[in-house]
Amino acid sequence: MLVLVLFSAYASDLSVNSGSVVSKSTISGTITDKLNNEPLAGVEIKLMDSNVKVYSDFEGKFVIKDVQPGAHAIIINFISYQNTVENILTVSGNTTTVKIKLKNAEK
Repeated sequence: MLVLVLFSAYASDLSVNSGSVVSKSTISGTITDKLNNEPLAGVEIKLMDSNVKVYSDFEGKFVIKDVQPGAHAIIINFISYQNTVENILTVSGNTTTVKIKLKNAEK
């Protein structure tokens, strides 16, 4: 039994050290008005391949944590602005930063 426990712990340590455990990534960004470059607060940002949804703060900034590495699309919705889809490639353990400029739907 002791041998089994030690082997299990060793195997677990090997998988972490061999790089087979994938670290999550982060998407962060800033959302501004395309014409006047003002930050937009309260903008909805949704990770399309999940149920994750966040909102921009008063400086137009947002963060989506614990994202699987790889290709993703985010959809950005805000009243009076055109909906926008951004394709993003995230890397394991890194933060991908985007700057998104929304166009007013009336102009």
